[in-house]
Amino acid sequence: MLLLLAVGLLIGSILVLCVKKNKETLLLMGLCLSLTVYFVGLMIFIAKKGGLSQEVMNFLFFNWKIRTWVQYRFVTLGQLGYTVALGRYLFPLFLVQLAFRYSMLSALRKAPLLSRLLLVLPAVSLVIYYPNVYRALVARFPVAQDILVQFSYSWVLCYVVVSVVLLVIEYCSTTMRFSRRKFLPIVISLTVLSVLYVLYCGQDPGQIYRFYSYDYTWIKGVGYLQFALGVGGYVILVVINIVCGIFGLGSLLRYTHTSFVSDRNEVVLERKFDVARTGASVFVHSIKNQLLANRVLYKRIRGELQKEEPNLDKVRGYAESLCDNNELLITRSEELYRTVKAKSVRLVPVTLGRLEEITLDRFHKKYPDGRVRSLVDRQIQVLADENYLSEALYNLLINAWEATIGYEKDKPVELVSHQERLYTVLEVKDHGTGIEPEALKHIFEPFYSSKNTNFNWGMGLYHVRTIVRSHLGSLRVENRPEGGASFFVLLPRYGTARRGKGGEKE
Repeated sequence: MLLLLAVGLLIGSILVLCVKKNKETLLLMGLCLSLTVYFVGLMIFIAKKGGLSQEVMNFLFFNWKIRTWVQYRFVTLGQLGYTVALGRYLFPLFLVQLAFRYSMLSALRKAPLLSRLLLVLPAVSLVIYYPNVYRALVARFPVAQDILVQFSYSWVLCYVVVSVVLLVIEYCSTTMRFSRRKFLPIVISLTVLSVLYVLYCGQDPGQIYRFYSYDYTWIKGVGYLQFALGVGGYVILVVINIVCGIFGLGSLLRYTHTSFVSDRNEVVLERKFDVARTGASVFVHSIKNQLLANRVLYKRIRGELQKEEPNLDKVRGYAESLCDNNELLITRSEELYRTVKAKSVRLVPVTLGRLEEITLDRFHKKYPDGRVRSLVDRQIQVLADENYLSEALYNLLINAWEATIGYEKDKPVELVSHQERLYTVLEVKDHGTGIEPEALKHIFEPFYSSKNTNFNWGMGLYHVRTIVRSHLGSLRVENRPEGGASFFVLLPRYGTARRGKGGEKE
């Protein structure tokens, strides 16, 4: 049972590492690997120790043949004890390091030395519990064995409790729904692994080293093995292990799937735009259609002017259509050029108030009657190129207003700022019908549009995404339960947030 759980969790962590290579996934794999090593050491020790009821043996090994095979493997007490020590003392280290990585508490962020100091206790424990060092220490100072048991058991529990508390605080402090959704599998997985570890972490390596000593029984060992549980007790124990294993492995796989889909979508988008950048076949096709339409208008104008008495009203109408088509070609060519050209983005501190001012000015030039409700803390600063970032926000506001027209006439679109842990988030809300699930899969692709393609190329949102990424940020979209859609521009937080000087503007 233990080995199946450990191997399953280890496989899940390896999958996460293969999908997304960063420090968090490396720590996660180290966490699962240390738990696997610990469980392997415990299984071998329990098999060799014997003296347990048949129910416990069936729970741990499924049948006596497996237990017998494990029991007669050649492993010295020194090797076995240090295997247990490695798993026992590395697990809380990896766990607390992960919790510190995920925690956005300012006090922890301002004290990076603290995470290094947390290495001291595991390192010291691994040195002390090295077989030769431990035996020499206990032989010279017999009282040391009791001190080591109590101290090591106390600090590993403290590490686990602190880690779980930090993860829960981080989850409760996250206010945006998609951030909570993304973080929840991590919290569940690490909490479940912690529960499994605490259930078995009472085993001290010293008991293994002094297995044949007359006083080895003073050590607690694995807690539930010290009691004669009834059938109901073992049923509960099995259920706890199965539930923990399923939740832990399930959360790891869910996190893996989410990371894989996210990374795959990024690769797909980049490849699609590379094709668009080099071939530009859609651009050529669309330009060709517009030029053919202009040719028709030109022939009509020329044919009308060749008449003895030309109809000047018709000529004027054709000329206006020709002018409109020409302006549309210029606009669309500029849009494509802005998207594909190499940008030189200059990131400097800019207040959200300044970005709001430029964005709303652009918006009202296109839609003088358009309504925008701004709930932006104008004093907050971000590192940005105000020209490009305001252009991205302008495009999002235009899309939001066009989605709202005809659905919620009394409600303006909204521009809202949030301070979400390490990010300053700008949210653009509309009150339309939301985005179709199929469209959500393609919404950031170049040349994708659900609108009239004669007037929309589908480059706007890809252009927005490109700008946001050049600001070291990310762009997200989701439908709101109450109706409409929200676009989130997540920018790395700059400096310390200042409150109370923002306000509502419409």
